[in-house]
Amino acid sequence: MGILVNIHPSMGAPIVDALRRLAPDETVWAHRDEAPADAVEAMLAWSLKPGTLPAYPQLKLLCAPSAGVDKLVSVPDLPPDLPVARTVDPQQHVEIAQYVVGTTLRHTREFALFAEQQRRGEWLRRPVRASAQCRVGLLGLGAVGRFVAGALQAIGYPVAGWSRSPKAIEGVTTHSGDGGLAHLLAHSDILVCALPLTDGTRDLLDRRTLSLLPQGAYLINVGRGEQVVDADLLALLDSGHLAGAALDVLREEPPRPGDPLWNHAKVFGTPHIAAQASPETIARQCLDNLQRVRAGQPVLNRVDLAQGY
Repeated sequence: MGILVNIHPSMGAPIVDALRRLAPDETVWAHRDEAPADAVEAMLAWSLKPGTLPAYPQLKLLCAPSAGVDKLVSVPDLPPDLPVARTVDPQQHVEIAQYVVGTTLRHTREFALFAEQQRRGEWLRRPVRASAQCRVGLLGLGAVGRFVAGALQAIGYPVAGWSRSPKAIEGVTTHSGDGGLAHLLAHSDILVCALPLTDGTRDLLDRRTLSLLPQGAYLINVGRGEQVVDADLLALLDSGHLAGAALDVLREEPPRPGDPLWNHAKVFGTPHIAAQASPETIARQCLDNLQRVRAGQPVLNRVDLAQGY
């Protein structure tokens, strides 16, 4: 019995190495074609195609190498009693907050403009945009969202937040429900999406909702690409209603050749690098949960399949 790392070798190899280093007595397979189907006890995967899971009759644990699990829980043949565990790395909160703070400063301090001026050999000073006058609206008030809120507040940005259900966070004005979302959007100069992908958040940021943002607002998405309707975002950028967007996650990664997201002047795109759990953290949490399954104990960081996260 052993663990199958069902991840492309470019990303999976460091995890395989970490598993073998931390648990030399465990059998770890790096490829599906080398793993006997009836010997796979645990699987690590980013995503799965329908028909994959039924091929492994002894599978007792499915692990995601990230906090996001939408591409696993959406598989139609996922057994409802199969434990699905996400990876929780406290350092990811720090990294995501760094990304949000960095892109917020890039926008409000106009670093891209000054880089272009430097390229042209121009020395033109502009007034600094006061952080206290730039309202940040944060979608998602889980552990990541709370950390992001604190990081932004520490450098002077007023932060309000929205979540599906009511939450109370000291120092943060919080909203919930449809009415709360509309209010938050209307009062956000920068909108940060840090939501998990669920049926309720898919396509949440479309023309209707993004149009509720004030003229000249800026979008930062570190949630999931499927939460933004790309065509609607591009239309609002082209019309001038939105000043720009920083997108670390996209509906299709990477975008297809010719996709306007590649070259749009108002889009700052990064290849899903805002935060990544270390191979050691992924391996250790998978091994810990495998031991818990074997001992009949509850799985840590188990995904609520009904909620989707």
